Amino acid sequence: MNLPRVLAFGSASLLVSFTSLTSHATDAQVPAAPAASEVPAAPVAYHAGGDLFPTPGRPSVSAATGLPFLGIAEVGMGITNGFAIGIVGGVTPSVLTAGIRPRFRVRTSEHVAFMLSSPMLWYPKASAPGPGNIGNSTWVLARPELMLDGTVSDRVHIAGGMGIIAAASTEAIANKLQGKEFAVPAYAGSNETKHGFAGGVWNTIAMHSSYALGPQTHLFAEGSLVMSGIALADNVGGPPFVVNFGAQHTF
Repeated sequence: MNLPRVLAFGSASLLVSFTSLTSHATDAQVPAAPAASEVPAAPVAYHAGGDLFPTPGRPSVSAATGLPFLGIAEVGMGITNGFAIGIVGGVTPSVLTAGIRPRFRVRTSEHVAFMLSSPMLWYPKASAPGPGNIGNSTWVLARPELMLDGTVSDRVHIAGGMGIIAAASTEAIANKLQGKEFAVPAYAGSNETKHGFAGGVWNTIAMHSSYALGPQTHLFAEGSLVMSGIALADNVGGPPFVVNFGAQHTF
């Protein structure tokens, strides 16, 4: 018998056996990849800023109805995670309005933040409430409100706080700057008087809440009570509250 040939054949057999064992061991250690149907779906990531703070750099639209606004809409833009601004347009039973709404948000913890919203509106033809009584005086209004915003869940935001609402006739402002006596038609009274209501400042109690229908779509409700101290105001030329219900979407 040829000894070198026997040794070579034995070495080859051992190598084949070792390779086979290694292959089986590897197959046993690596589980088969799960079927596509077995892979769990990724959880939905809802936007953490709610409806008022779109994703930075992304535009948003919202539309709402309520009182005193029969319809009000906004085209907004997220600037940072804590700052957004929108262009607003709306209609009441007697007047049109347009303006801007900047808002700011500062987080104090994972689920709580301070939020400042400040709509600033221009009324080109202010009047007493009700159709058919269009006035001829231009008015401006601002409603800054500071609220504590709580993230109740991934979908729900609830905020509440206080603020002020200030309104004035631009004619009255011009008269004041010129040192003249106010001489404007009454905002909430007869057009016969020339020394009517020229503006005022009131305190407010405010709330805002939103519910995420999807990652970038929300339903929202917001409202403010207009107060004179601790009582509802009775000299604001309309109902002493603002309330809106609507929907918002970020693109």
